[in-house]
Amino acid sequence: MQKKWREDPDKLTFIILSVEKEGALSTCPMVGDVNLFLKGHPSDEDFEAEVEIMIAESDYRRRGIALEALRLMLSYATGSPSAFMCPPLSQSVPPPPKPLPILPQSLVVRVSQDNRPSISLFEKLQFSVVRLVQVFDEVEMRFVGGGLSTYGE
Repeated sequence: MQKKWREDPDKLTFIILSVEKEGALSTCPMVGDVNLFLKGHPSDEDFEAEVEIMIAESDYRRRGIALEALRLMLSYATGSPSAFMCPPLSQSVPPPPKPLPILPQSLVVRVSQDNRPSISLFEKLQFSVVRLVQVFDEVEMRFVGGGLSTYGE
């Protein structure tokens, strides 16, 4: 599965480790992952990159790990660190592989409408609710670059 994730051109997955002390990364616990699922080609009019994050280990939730991981992933994928309030990536980091960079306006999130913490997390990253999908009990959020959500207000 790891090989497929690494080689799949429609998916970008970063594993989230908790670095609690100095040492080899192999000794750090895996606490979650952050993903982009690319639907179509960036040149397509209806292209979108669906963002997902999971902090699987409950002891690591509510610590800001998800926000930091999303900022890094979205900055990397879009080449727009300032859009996500993230410091620029180091000059030593190679440029993203094609089809990146992705336009921030192509980013979409689908979240359970009852998952208020996730909705708030993405609002901090300048996503706003654009649609309620009642059949799936979820909201669709898109990057709007500073717009405010009216969901739940």
